[in-house]
Amino acid sequence: MLSDAELATAINAELDDIASEAIMRGDDKTPAWQPEIDSHAVLRVCLRIEEEIGVTISEDCVPVGGFPDRAVCVAVMVAEAKKAMAKTKDVDAEVEVI
Repeated sequence: MLSDAELATAINAELDDIASEAIMRGDDKTPAWQPEIDSHAVLRVCLRIEEEIGVTISEDCVPVGGFPDRAVCVAVMVAEAKKAMAKTKDVDAEVEVI
């Protein structure tokens, strides 16, 4: 299981990849009215978390439009991953009891 710091590093790495791809496409200039981290980027982060720790993050945690900045995105996604891991542990404990 990853620590919070390791999970934050994985999320930041995915956000770096997304930013690099935007630069390569030539659309790295975010208009002032758009969030820095849009909902499509957040869904990619959700998939990265699923790859890294094997839990599914609900897209319900993604605000409409995305997050205003990277720090907020990372904080929310780490918290959501911890919630998902706790749910997985609860389900595993129930299965062992039966």
